[in-house]
Amino acid sequence: MTPNEHHRNRTRAHSLHALTDHAERAHGVRRSEVHPGDVIVMYTLNSVYKARVLQDGRFAVSGGWFDQRYTTEFITSITGCTWGGKCINREFLGSCGMRVEFGNRVTTSVLQRVVRIPGPVLN
Repeated sequence: MTPNEHHRNRTRAHSLHALTDHAERAHGVRRSEVHPGDVIVMYTLNSVYKARVLQDGRFAVSGGWFDQRYTTEFITSITGCTWGGKCINREFLGSCGMRVEFGNRVTTSVLQRVVRIPGPVLN
């Protein structure tokens, strides 16, 4: 790749067109797919988070940043997924290549894997 092509690709990676294109093709766990009792396990570059879906649309979260500060699950919302800036996809609770932003403004490192475990499987 020439230096000019490299610069073009770097610039495109941060363009609105590139972000919307990625959002259309993205796979992950969508807000519309989860039910109370389900657990979402999010493997990031640096940590593992577990978010249990509650009745009111909030989540009981543990792992990563939360385990460093709390001894029990922390109740918060999941705002959505971001590419690391201010542009956020509110439909995704977890999508590989993106970061999860929680309601308390904590943002994870880049997601490597996301797994949804249906509540009935756990009970």
